[in-house]
Amino acid sequence: MSAVDRTAARLKNNKGTVLVTGASGLIGSAFIDCLLRANSLYGASFRVLALGRNEEKLRSRFSYAGNGELTVLSQDICEPIRCETAPDYVLHAASNADPRSYALYPAETLLTNIRGAENVLRFCSERNPAARVLLTSTFEVYGKTEGKDVYSETDAGVTDINAVRSCYPESKRCAEILTRCWAEEYGLNSVIARLSSVYGPTMAKNDSKAHAQFLRSALRGESIILKSEGLQKRSYTYVFDAVDALLFLLFSNVSGAYNVSNADSVATIREVAETAASLAGVDVKFDLPDEIESRGFSRPQNCVLNSSLLVSLGWNARYSLRYGLSETLDVLRETAE
Repeated sequence: MSAVDRTAARLKNNKGTVLVTGASGLIGSAFIDCLLRANSLYGASFRVLALGRNEEKLRSRFSYAGNGELTVLSQDICEPIRCETAPDYVLHAASNADPRSYALYPAETLLTNIRGAENVLRFCSERNPAARVLLTSTFEVYGKTEGKDVYSETDAGVTDINAVRSCYPESKRCAEILTRCWAEEYGLNSVIARLSSVYGPTMAKNDSKAHAQFLRSALRGESIILKSEGLQKRSYTYVFDAVDALLFLLFSNVSGAYNVSNADSVATIREVAETAASLAGVDVKFDLPDEIESRGFSRPQNCVLNSSLLVSLGWNARYSLRYGLSETLDVLRETAE
């Protein structure tokens, strides 16, 4: 059974109208795949509102959706949401999420995260105050705490407010506190997921994150190029483990923020490159980033997410790094044929 089918099984006989922002992205598209697969395999009855900027891209991506299962909402999340249908659930996953975008479009990255969160929260308050909202956040909100490599939900480090690269973590911090304020002031039912480094076959073709570049090189049969020594250690999560955690949180009654990570999938960037290389039969080489890329990269530091709080609720990750990278390569090969 594939990872998408195992994840969809969580939704057996469930139903509701689900708004997904960032619907064509790594997280949003995989999330929708699981909802629609639950409809076809597990007796679920979901109607999906897929919001994104490119209508043609969305229609092509979800062309397999059954009649009435999916409605495309073509718009910029920085604008008030235009939709007459009241959602029961919302996954807010619209955001720039790769280093090149942070470097080329730092203002847009910051404004998208802040205005996008406001528009989602305002839309839900006006359209259906009883809606359940899940904000996807990031491990980068923890910033840096001297001498600390493992982060739990109560930790709060420092980000460099003088660095343009901080557009991403600072705006995600703002989106988080705005979501908490909205819940406190207006009673909106919400929860926050702080994602670790997520990878998988739904990544964009122009994703400039290191592991995305590794996988594309591996698929082409080319050497994997490391832009640094690759010694920084991070938590990595296969996209369908991440989506499984998001579904777990969305359909629960918990609030606050939760780390989403796989305790058995902690690795250095170099180890990720070497694993992908061994699966594809290529080698690993080292090179320095260009000026634009280096501006978008975060400063090297270890960042391991402690997911024990989420695990204590009953959720567990399934997929090792090797399994996730292997299935990603297999799916991408199949779709390229």
